[in-house]
Amino acid sequence: MSEGRKKIELHLSSLPVPKSNRYIRKKGGKVFKPPRIKNWEMRAIWEIKQQYSGDPLEGPLSMEVILVLPNRRKRDIDNMLKSLWDVLEKAGVIKNDNQIYEIRTIKRIEKNTQKTIIYIDHLE
Repeated sequence: MSEGRKKIELHLSSLPVPKSNRYIRKKGGKVFKPPRIKNWEMRAIWEIKQQYSGDPLEGPLSMEVILVLPNRRKRDIDNMLKSLWDVLEKAGVIKNDNQIYEIRTIKRIEKNTQKTIIYIDHLE
């Protein structure tokens, strides 16, 4: 890692809402996000902005994401990651998710607990 660059650690109080075919619905010809999705995005962006106020990161990045799940219910983590990348862009942490060259994702079960921990590092 270059001088002056630090690994960034971010915490979200909930799990990403997975992106799926039902993420954006059409009603009367209009495209919109269901309230559950919109609410999660708004809260996640607010939480991220409380923790990170720098410029968007540039260059190749490495990500480690720890998803703390409240139970063993089946979850599709790749769709959860897509939602997470979107809020990291919207919150101004990264310029674009195409900067992500490495991803390590860990699912951990902690009964009745849910959260997301994100570590972002620059690649050399």
